[in-house]
Amino acid sequence: MTVGWFMDDEPSPSFPIYTRGNVGEVFPDPVSPLTADHTWHGAGDVGMRDFMSRFTIDLDEIDDGHKVLFEIFGGYMFLNLSVARLMGARSSGMTPELVDMGFFGSQSSLPTYVPSPKDDDPTIVARVDGLMFSWMTATECPAIGEHVVEVDALVAARPDLGTASEAELVARMREMMPVFARVFATHGEVSAAASVTMGAITAMALGLGKPGLDLRITGGLGGVASAAPSFGMWDLSRLVAGSDELTAAFDDGIDGLHDRLTGLGEPAVDFLAGLDALLAEHGSRGPNEWELRSPTWGTHPDLVLTLVDLIRLSDDTDDPRARHEAARAQADEALAVLRGMVAGDETQAGTLEIAKTASSVFIPAREQAKATIVKVIHEARLAALEFGRRLAADGRLAEAGHVFMLRDTELESAMAGELADEAAGREATYLSLFDLTPPYWFAGEVPGADAWQGNEAPASTRRIVQGMGGSAGTATGRARIITDPSDPSGLEPGDILVAPITDPSWTPLFVPAAGVVVDVGGTMSHAVIVSRELGIPCVVSATGASTRIPDGAQVRVNGDTGTVTILGD
Repeated sequence: MTVGWFMDDEPSPSFPIYTRGNVGEVFPDPVSPLTADHTWHGAGDVGMRDFMSRFTIDLDEIDDGHKVLFEIFGGYMFLNLSVARLMGARSSGMTPELVDMGFFGSQSSLPTYVPSPKDDDPTIVARVDGLMFSWMTATECPAIGEHVVEVDALVAARPDLGTASEAELVARMREMMPVFARVFATHGEVSAAASVTMGAITAMALGLGKPGLDLRITGGLGGVASAAPSFGMWDLSRLVAGSDELTAAFDDGIDGLHDRLTGLGEPAVDFLAGLDALLAEHGSRGPNEWELRSPTWGTHPDLVLTLVDLIRLSDDTDDPRARHEAARAQADEALAVLRGMVAGDETQAGTLEIAKTASSVFIPAREQAKATIVKVIHEARLAALEFGRRLAADGRLAEAGHVFMLRDTELESAMAGELADEAAGREATYLSLFDLTPPYWFAGEVPGADAWQGNEAPASTRRIVQGMGGSAGTATGRARIITDPSDPSGLEPGDILVAPITDPSWTPLFVPAAGVVVDVGGTMSHAVIVSRELGIPCVVSATGASTRIPDGAQVRVNGDTGTVTILGD
């Protein structure tokens, strides 16, 4: 198979190392052209330039024609590892290796850092150190609240897309791009700030010989937007579990369930009202939610019903709010232990206090920024879906979904009926990209086709899969390998959820799970943040876990040591 996509970039000569680490959690699939233009590859680069130029890089260092941090190869989004590492190389208190650990996990295959000419530039170092100091001493992040207000108002003012003209639909899509850029600039900053502030706690815990305390201290923070849908779905699941009528309706299957519920009595009325409220708040979420062509809970409510169908089987003791409160109590206990250990050292004691406060600000802020961005994307998605439906209705596109094969600059030409064949041909090529397995990293030159075929690991004969501790604690249970959050068949309460990757749409699956294991991820990955919030042991960066661990095997997950032990089939 030839590796190539008409949207592909060329590697940067000055910053030539790219990785799927971190970005692969948000864009696991190939990126459609419209998504590329309206999110990271397009508007997102505007926001990232704004943040990075205030932080680690001068804009004149970026090669002409290149994005600052995210580029596309083989149809897949990659992160420029060379640029990401500048945070460690150009600060007084970090190293590129610490950046690798925080963002990408314990991947030993990453290449060593190659210094860049401006790494010792005193102006840049002072700028980086100054911004990091402002993060460490922060007690609030008002920019996030401002973005939430702005985007919620934008959603509330959504025009009637069904009666809008085609030109107005295109304008609505484009209206989202500068908003995305602004929120993405803040997202870039709070992500870096969360990594730095959490890293200070981790370094202290490790230095004192207490690994895992950092994971407990940053658990149960509250206000984590990506955990919020779990609470709403839990409430819906309790309505089902407490009603024979609703239980019987769910027992009959998800197909046609919504229509069947509308004909039932009071319990169903309450359930549907709760479902509507959840979709109003979280309808923008769903699998691969940064990709415009992906289904969301709002466009495909059966995705939510499938998750509720799973959670309804959980015992009341799995209540995520109770788990959250337990995680908060464990965090207080762990903080007290670490405070006691540094009580005689004024510098360490002070660092602990400010780092704890700052991480409690920026970790939730990072998740809120992502949730807010996803709402912006959803507004563009809804306008694009209606635009595509119009063009497909009279043959200007062969299918409505082909709208996502268009670039932003081509929307008017598509409106004129000039791109139907081109869009159809692109979709055929686009779908073939799903057969590729992008390399975890490359340097200087995009690897040839052989490197994109992947090497599916056989079930492991070793009893231990080593990863990286993400959320403290231990759990033992049956491993269930889940590759699609919309089809969690086989996962039951008390099982260990094992996945190749997770994004916020997986969050409800964490509720019945006793533990979580993910092939990829670092200390700031989605799986880690939500697992800490719910007090669930989690191991990330467990390379190949979803193929090495036999489905159904008994395993023990240790979130402190990052080990997953296969106990037996």
